[in-house]
Amino acid sequence: MGERRVGGRILAALAITTTIGMEMAIMVTAGFYGGRWLDRQLHTDPWLMTAGILLGTAAGIWGVVQTVSRFFKDWG
Repeated sequence: MGERRVGGRILAALAITTTIGMEMAIMVTAGFYGGRWLDRQLHTDPWLMTAGILLGTAAGIWGVVQTVSRFFKDWG
């Protein structure tokens, strides 16, 4: 029974690690492309792309904090 629990914890840790990486990558990429698109529309190169990257990073960090807090709430 103990081996099953350890295996479950390893899979849970792997799942949260993957989730964190994907969440950050998706949010930063979305910010980059959204900002780049707005730069092309408004002719403001590279300011909105930079803002998009920063906003994407902030949103990614916020999402990671939410994910980790949910994970530890379910863990204990």
